[in-house]
Amino acid sequence: MAIKPKAKADEDKLMAALHKLQEEDPALQVARIDETHQTLIMGTGDAHLTVTCERLQRKFGVEVETEPVLVPYRETITKQAEAEGKYKKQTGGHGQFGVANLRIAPLARGEGFRFVDEIVGGAIPRQFIPAVEKGVIEAMESGGVYGYPVVDVEVTCYDGKYHPVDSSEMSFKMAGALALREALAKASPVILEPISLLEVEVPAEMQGDVIGDLNSRRGRVQGTDTLEGGEQLVAAFVPTAELARYAVDLRSITGGAGRFRGRPDHYDPLPPHLHEKVVADPERDKVGV
Repeated sequence: MAIKPKAKADEDKLMAALHKLQEEDPALQVARIDETHQTLIMGTGDAHLTVTCERLQRKFGVEVETEPVLVPYRETITKQAEAEGKYKKQTGGHGQFGVANLRIAPLARGEGFRFVDEIVGGAIPRQFIPAVEKGVIEAMESGGVYGYPVVDVEVTCYDGKYHPVDSSEMSFKMAGALALREALAKASPVILEPISLLEVEVPAEMQGDVIGDLNSRRGRVQGTDTLEGGEQLVAAFVPTAELARYAVDLRSITGGAGRFRGRPDHYDPLPPHLHEKVVADPERDKVGV
């Protein structure tokens, strides 16, 4: 469950209160997700989380609101592209001037980011190259064409222009960011969704129902195994967005006899039909509370 204080002034107070509750309640877990800027509480079930919210108000005077847990989507590109970023600003005294030419190319999934300096002949002075890279990194983190952090991209700075008086680190940082944003739009960007590895333990007679349910969640079953006592272990990759209420649903499917463990595993491109819906309505695939 994602929570936030009703009063913005209570943000620091909320985290202190949650840490104290964690010390008292080993079953309660708290996480701050930087990518989605949300505070999550995790427990043994809906009742546990509801009681936690009530205790926050009763014991610590912090009233909270719940909100949907955001899926940490990301973006990447599928082809190479080039763009020029030009930052020019003239004010009284010194102005700002910087031009950076960037070429971007996709990297293998999970490789993150690579910056390549191919500047020759002093087109951009050496001291300004790190500023171009910094502008690129900040632009990737702030979100690409669809507003999500950009990953798995190689960025090459191969040309540029400078002014002996008006050029500065700030002007080349801005030029790098402008060039990246323009290049991303030309590089056929796609949205990536997080995929979790799920391991489900169920009585043998319920295995078929569980696999059918996983298939309905766009899951890909990786295999099954027989455990002691005749129980079956089902391993599957499942989009994290489809696991919002899995604890509740598995309990319903198995009459409380099923157990599962899940952990983030990797990112995959979002299927085209869902890509269009997420772009049209970013609220759609939030993991519901």
